[in-house]
Amino acid sequence: MTFEEGTKRLEEIIKALDDEKVSLEKSIELFEEGVKVSKECMEILNGAKGKITVIKEEFDKIIETPLDENV
Repeated sequence: MTFEEGTKRLEEIIKALDDEKVSLEKSIELFEEGVKVSKECMEILNGAKGKITVIKEEFDKIIETPLDENV
């Protein structure tokens, strides 16, 4: 699942939970799925954060290096 797919699914779950016609049993199933999807989305975000941190550190090293050392 991509992050975008996960957030779309979470929106669908929230909409379904807002429906007063949903049974308690179905609400619990939806809530459980929402927690699972939220966890997957957080894992994706944490992975992206890690990649961004590495890229930023590499970029910072380039910026800190004097120009004559880059050639």
